[in-house]
Amino acid sequence: NALSTRAREAVVIFDREGAAGARRYFDNLERATQIHAVLLDADGHQVVGRAVPETGAAVAARALVSGQTEMEAEGQTAVKARAVTIADGRRYVIVASFPIGLMRLLHDAPSAQIVRLLVVVATAAATCYALARYVARPLATLRRATHELAGGNLAVRVQPAMGHRTDELGELARDFDGMAERLEGLVSAERRLLRDISHELRSPLARLNVALGLARHEPGAEPSALDRIEREAERLNALIGQLLTLARLESGTTEAAQEAVDLAAIVREVAEDADFEARSRRRAVQVVESCAGQLRGDPELLRSAVENVVRNAVRHTPDGTAVEVGLRRLDAARVRIWVRDRGAGVPEAALPFIFEPFYRVSAARDRATGGVGLGLTIAHRTVRLHGGTLRAANAADGGLIVELSLPAVETPFRLPLEPTARA
Repeated sequence: NALSTRAREAVVIFDREGAAGARRYFDNLERATQIHAVLLDADGHQVVGRAVPETGAAVAARALVSGQTEMEAEGQTAVKARAVTIADGRRYVIVASFPIGLMRLLHDAPSAQIVRLLVVVATAAATCYALARYVARPLATLRRATHELAGGNLAVRVQPAMGHRTDELGELARDFDGMAERLEGLVSAERRLLRDISHELRSPLARLNVALGLARHEPGAEPSALDRIEREAERLNALIGQLLTLARLESGTTEAAQEAVDLAAIVREVAEDADFEARSRRRAVQVVESCAGQLRGDPELLRSAVENVVRNAVRHTPDGTAVEVGLRRLDAARVRIWVRDRGAGVPEAALPFIFEPFYRVSAARDRATGGVGLGLTIAHRTVRLHGGTLRAANAADGGLIVELSLPAVETPFRLPLEPTARA
């Protein structure tokens, strides 16, 4: 046991270094463990150490006779003695006195000490785990909130989930909520301004159209100039309409209608209309892939989204080429509409930004093409409103591919019969 080991060490040091070495050993032992020890010879005479406890002599005598560790406790103090025989046959006995609370440390078997060590390790591990959870959980909450904020959810807040923490993480949560609230206010003000300006422009534009109609009946009116004014007014009216649509989609108050929508019919009709308009520029729009694709949503918004993507492709495909449109079922729950032009494509660095309002890639995609930079933005917001995604990528052999992935229903709706095709 522990006392046997200490006794052998003390006797070896005494035999090698004398009383001074054994005294240093005992002093160090007492400072480290609160164990007071003395060394006696076989006759019970004190060799090293201070006074022997009152019961120490009797315990030492029993240890010399038995050759085992002997112990006796009195009050709050325990006394142990252990006899040791060295190589030349001389016998010594070490007598140790200590607070009774330390008795188990000297008497326990090594296996019990291992169990105690395992308990300490388990307790430390549990404490570390609890501490890690205390720190990691709010960090995970902040991480999720950061991703939501980056994804456009400006109403996200973290402090309610973190409670009333007063440490640095609590301060970070309050700072995050303050930043999110400020961002939400700024973006809301911007959207409100955009919506209000668009509404205010409608009235003077309507008066302009009335004045334009009257001017056409005036003697000496210049038809070409009036036609130019009319085209610009129509263009401005379309821009205002797009701005209002965008403001409505970004306000967060618009909800998609839950009507049965036949995506195959929308793709076919949009392609036919766009093909008819593209012929004047020696361009074409072709549906090269189709399938049954139905979902619940707002048919007008979805038609507008597909139309905006197709018209954007028509504007940028070269003369003499065709825009390809397809509808493909990805699995039982999702379908994909894809549109490809044959233009120059978009620089890779610009691809993440083409769905932002008024974003222009280069001079090649400017106002001369007829766009104002809102069509893809509206399409993106509409697809997200319906729980889908919109992405763009450059084709390997040239051109841009835009993909609209939308949730679909597995069981087809009973849709109205299509009218008989015109002769």
